[in-house]
Amino acid sequence: MKQIIDKLVNSMTMYRLTLYALSIMAGAAISFSFVGILQFNSLSMILSLAVLLVASIVVNKLFGYMFAVRTNNESAYITALILFLIFPASDTLPMAVSLGLVATIAMASKYLVAWRGRHLFNPAAFAAFLSGIIGFQTASWWVATGSLLPFTFILGGLVLYKTKRLQMGLIYVVTSILIIAIITTLKGNSFVALLPILLTSWPLLFFSGFMLSEPLGLPPRKHQRGIFATGVAVLANAQLQLVGVSIGPQAALLVGNVYAFICGQRGGIRLRFKSRRQLSRDQVEYIFEPLRPLRYKAGQYIELQLPHDKSDNRGIRRMFTIASSPSEDTMKLGVRHYTPSSTYKKALGRLVPGSVLSATATYGDFVLPSDKNEKLLLIAGGIGITPFCSQLAWLADNNDRRDGVLLYSTRSDDDAVYTEVLNDDRHGIQVHTMRSVEQQDISDYCKDIAQRTVYISGPPGMVDSVARSAASLGAKRIITDHFAGY
Repeated sequence: MKQIIDKLVNSMTMYRLTLYALSIMAGAAISFSFVGILQFNSLSMILSLAVLLVASIVVNKLFGYMFAVRTNNESAYITALILFLIFPASDTLPMAVSLGLVATIAMASKYLVAWRGRHLFNPAAFAAFLSGIIGFQTASWWVATGSLLPFTFILGGLVLYKTKRLQMGLIYVVTSILIIAIITTLKGNSFVALLPILLTSWPLLFFSGFMLSEPLGLPPRKHQRGIFATGVAVLANAQLQLVGVSIGPQAALLVGNVYAFICGQRGGIRLRFKSRRQLSRDQVEYIFEPLRPLRYKAGQYIELQLPHDKSDNRGIRRMFTIASSPSEDTMKLGVRHYTPSSTYKKALGRLVPGSVLSATATYGDFVLPSDKNEKLLLIAGGIGITPFCSQLAWLADNNDRRDGVLLYSTRSDDDAVYTEVLNDDRHGIQVHTMRSVEQQDISDYCKDIAQRTVYISGPPGMVDSVARSAASLGAKRIITDHFAGY
């Protein structure tokens, strides 16, 4: 089952998966209204969805033209679908107009409520909050209904699984239930009686799967995302009020977005393409110059946006681990070009020097321990060497020698890349190249593995296999980074 799920989610980007998931939910809701499962007027629902889609696309295009940036239609579609699923359907002309205004607020917020080119808030949450304050439209969160619960659970779970945010989503849901249980008990009511209603009529699963997980609104590190999810859950469910206004899920998420902004890259990321360098037969290094300082730690990854025509299911955004040291003036990405190649990779190969691209943010916990005395075992497969190149270059730049062993598996001698970084003895890491990393290799090169933290990066199958071997040998701690055939 896991292999089937992995094949499904890895065949498309998170944005394309989210778009398809929300489309299925909207289609199911409209179908249920036709047959009477949902007590909504099906024509009103279709009209509402059409108004939201048109308004979102038009406003997005308009502001993109005004700000001289290329727009992302996927983002507009996703926002419109979320708004459709949380706002009541329009059955009158004034309500239809008000829905159009909600979509306008959402898309305009991406450009107007921004800092140095980065929008601060989840667009749908911002629109729901502001329209409720103004009073012309209030989010009803009608998607939280029993008939749609299986869709929400499965599809929202797939989105969280794709983005490796399942733990964050679980933290939000569990914390929310605990907060509601405490408040219900303190009021003298039965939480057990409330639980079925809570699971079928509160937007816990939808909110965590489709809104809490928006990449730009998240902090970059795992522990920060735990704090983020906990804080949003408390604010969303504690029945608090601010100047007479109840703090619901939308307001709680906006507060969480502020926390994420403080933790991460402040301001949009713009990168000017400088040059490319052939690393091996099918591996290429792309070199970019950040237009403003780029904040990241060695071993983290960046989500790079590359608009191009007729994109396939992999979409126009892709995540790449940064191969350069944070101390460098340029940012380098090591990329393997497969055959046949995705439309994204083809567009990347056609980039001309001077082209400016946008990136969402930098993320990841595949970073070296702060304790310089901690012993390390680094294991890379293929292009999975890139985070270690960033880490080793950073160590060398800072005269930071670590007690570490790097096992690097390549298909052939010609397939080994970044050897100049790997062979720089200033970082103190012992490097060994081989065709594949087996359990016996780990045992031979690292007899004290029980004292070492193990970092593994490469294709999912290789990472999982090596992680099992390291665990069976008694590794102190194992941290993984999967390169899922992007």
